[in-house]
Amino acid sequence: MQELNLKQLASGMIVIVAPHMDDEALACGGLIAQLPFKNRIHIIYATDGTKSPAPIIAGRDQVSPNLDRIRMQESVEAMRMLGIAEQNLHFLCLPEAGLHKHGAALKHKIQEIVQSLSPQFVFVPFRYDRHLDHLAVNHAVVSLLEEGISGAQLLEYFVYYRWRLLPQRDIRKHIEPQFLYKLDISSVAEQKRHALDCFTSQTTIYYPWMTRPILTPMLLDEECQNPEYFLIAPDSPSGTEIFSGPTPWIRLAHRLEPILLKWKYIALTLLKRVFQNRDQ
Repeated sequence: MQELNLKQLASGMIVIVAPHMDDEALACGGLIAQLPFKNRIHIIYATDGTKSPAPIIAGRDQVSPNLDRIRMQESVEAMRMLGIAEQNLHFLCLPEAGLHKHGAALKHKIQEIVQSLSPQFVFVPFRYDRHLDHLAVNHAVVSLLEEGISGAQLLEYFVYYRWRLLPQRDIRKHIEPQFLYKLDISSVAEQKRHALDCFTSQTTIYYPWMTRPILTPMLLDEECQNPEYFLIAPDSPSGTEIFSGPTPWIRLAHRLEPILLKWKYIALTLLKRVFQNRDQ
């Protein structure tokens, strides 16, 4: 495993493509805080932010009608804390939790911004992320690079890297070390945490019907205490050459993890509601 070269990154324009407001801070907050020349950092937000928090029981659990504006402002405040001006934030406002259905629009909107900025580096979610919105962003940017729209270097960041079906429960531990780059963020850990705290809709029990924050204090502590990791891999049709473990099992786990996680969350939420009603 190698150390991420900040001096090299600081020499060019950087674009970070985030599927959702908060992904940029979770996966790249330490990187953003440490990079100089903040005016060279631009962030593209793909979705509108209207599906998180999502009602547990449709029709009964209500969310703010302006949740999209709330989440946009949270990112503006968080990035301001990390030194990024609002003018460098680009909101595409495509439907959250349905980005894979709007691939053409996503690709076109990203292409317009990338061509206007001519970045040297583009950051996207990991190619085997578990969230469909994250995968849609990866596929859109990879497709643009393959078509020669941009000559930028692609770097992949990790948001959903905890895989319960894998030994050690961390997909990063199953990647060949020559492709994985580490960034020590200890010097800016507090700054990253303050930025993440700006996402109150995600880090607090924002609505009475919620049983836990989307981003728990334990998760936030972990994200700010540990290094950030980035993947720099050669182009290939499948992308599986990055793995050091059994590729077929990893690909199967990749398909099963989101399903199991969804049903686990639903089951735990319903159980908590049952006990809360009994206590009342």
